[in-house]
Amino acid sequence: MLAPRSLADRLAAARGQRPVAPERHDPPPADRAAGLARWLGADLHLADVGRVVLVERTVPLDAETVAVLRTLPEARYVDTETTGLSTGAGTVAFLVAIGTLDGDRLRVRQWLLPDYPDEGALLRRVADELGSGARLVSYNGRAFDLPLLVARLTVHGLFPALAEIPERHDDLLPVARRLFRRPLGGARLADVERGVLGIERVADLPGFEVPGRWFGYLRGGSPDLLADVLDHNLQDVASLALLEAHIVGLRRGAWRSATVLDPRGMVAELLRDGAAADSLELLAVALERSAGHDEDVSLRRLATRLLVAAGEADRAEEIWHEATRRASVQAAAAWIEVARIRERHRGDLRGALEATAAASRVLDLAFALGRGGSIAEIGRARLLVEGRLRRLRRWVAARERREGSRAA
Repeated sequence: MLAPRSLADRLAAARGQRPVAPERHDPPPADRAAGLARWLGADLHLADVGRVVLVERTVPLDAETVAVLRTLPEARYVDTETTGLSTGAGTVAFLVAIGTLDGDRLRVRQWLLPDYPDEGALLRRVADELGSGARLVSYNGRAFDLPLLVARLTVHGLFPALAEIPERHDDLLPVARRLFRRPLGGARLADVERGVLGIERVADLPGFEVPGRWFGYLRGGSPDLLADVLDHNLQDVASLALLEAHIVGLRRGAWRSATVLDPRGMVAELLRDGAAADSLELLAVALERSAGHDEDVSLRRLATRLLVAAGEADRAEEIWHEATRRASVQAAAAWIEVARIRERHRGDLRGALEATAAASRVLDLAFALGRGGSIAEIGRARLLVEGRLRRLRRWVAARERREGSRAA
């Protein structure tokens, strides 16, 4: 019986040509991982599922940063370098850095993947290290780094390792957006480093070049291609620790002397941190520096929403009382905000009616004085106020009838 021939063989026979031998692909050298470790002066860790290279370095921290970080739960500062920007099945984290506070220095352990078949070894080591801390700290880790690591652990069937990852994950990107995006015009880590931390990367590798360096090394390039990747990754992790210390310092009062800060975002941050008194102090400063009425309203509504959520409806009402002291459409709008708080969050219909009536009187005065808004603006506000007045009068009357019938 003749052996089956491939399509290429049959085509070659039809053309009267000799079959072309398939192109040979030599397997990667068996000592790739060992050679990479030797080149980088790193350690080679062996496991039953592969090998992984460990580069370990330390970064000195100033005394103030160390003092702040020591007051926080033990953290693992995490950053990954990947083969792409997707968290899909085809994307691999080929470098994972984990930083920990060690005395007055940040110790950074960078786990580097020698080749695709060794991914399981890297993932096991990374999961073990992450599980030894109380929390994770990242920059966009909730949306990218952690989902990618979880996906790759799942692909390799390393389900027990998933349980080792701490539940507490402090992602600094949302905080940086609240505090710095408006004054800096962006919240990339490079923006925050330069504008807030005073870090200028002189010869840093651009992030979009990182995957190409690893692919170049896999295709037979020098391990030296990865040196800049390792330095880029190291600075990312060091910046995480510095940024967290800076943010904690802002929450503890450094916002008073901060030169780069979004007051509106800082108000929200203080309220989330339970510092209601500081948030109101900052709100007063922010209102003095605000760009106009729209900014004022935005700041007051933000504070109202967060104070009400914290059960501080009285404080929320006080914020709007400060804006009711002029005969203007804006003052009438402030009285309506007071009415909303009394009605929705305190259940005080009579008080809401009184605040709405005050808004009506303010509009009358603004019209009579010919200031505080155009006739069209006053007219539109009048329609809204009168509609609310009619509704509240009906509701108050209905409640009083019910109370009277129960008393009888």
